[in-house]
Amino acid sequence: MPLAYGLAAFSATWWLTGWPVAAAGAAAGAVALPRMLTSRDTVRRIERLEALEAWIRHLADVLGGSAGIEEALRSSADHPPAPIAAEVRALARRLTYRTPTEQALRAFADDLADPTGDMIAAALILACRARGQGLRDVLQRLARTVAKDVAARREINAERATHRVTARWVVGALLGYTTFALLNTTYVAPFGTIGGQLVLGTVIGLYAGAFVWLHRLARPPKGHRFLNAAGGRS
Repeated sequence: MPLAYGLAAFSATWWLTGWPVAAAGAAAGAVALPRMLTSRDTVRRIERLEALEAWIRHLADVLGGSAGIEEALRSSADHPPAPIAAEVRALARRLTYRTPTEQALRAFADDLADPTGDMIAAALILACRARGQGLRDVLQRLARTVAKDVAARREINAERATHRVTARWVVGALLGYTTFALLNTTYVAPFGTIGGQLVLGTVIGLYAGAFVWLHRLARPPKGHRFLNAAGGRS
């Protein structure tokens, strides 16, 4: 879908101006700006963390009923939280196919691709090596830690929304100026020359740099994973 928007923007700009640099800039903006101006990725990451918290609490409850680790992991795939359903079911499937538990958990962490997922997988791996001793308490503490992380991320996301609002105002002003310029062909005629295209490319590059900077200000750091990549996925 973003590529379709980019192609439409390229075609429309080329038809209106006949300027290749403007068309390329419009296409790039149509593809990149929707993602830069929303917090969709951040909200999705928070939802996945909330799902992990719910999943950990479920595991702790099942383990409280004297179930083994592998049994608890497989049963958690019956009704997993939607944001991590695919990853949990893949974990259960690996265990069903007799994949070693540690290898399956490392693959689970790779599927999640999140530092919190690494922390949870590492706790489960250590519990497997210790034959599950104290795992229920560890999971309950992990759930509380993840809940605090979720609350902090929601607060930070709310504070960083001001940068996205600034970016939207910049886009609105730029669109207004572009409309004015296109309606005044004499004013923008110099951009039709080779030199004008070079200047236009420089201007577009400066705007692109500003938007990337604002996007980085509004986006939380991803964090670093610490578990090695899994080998031999099933």
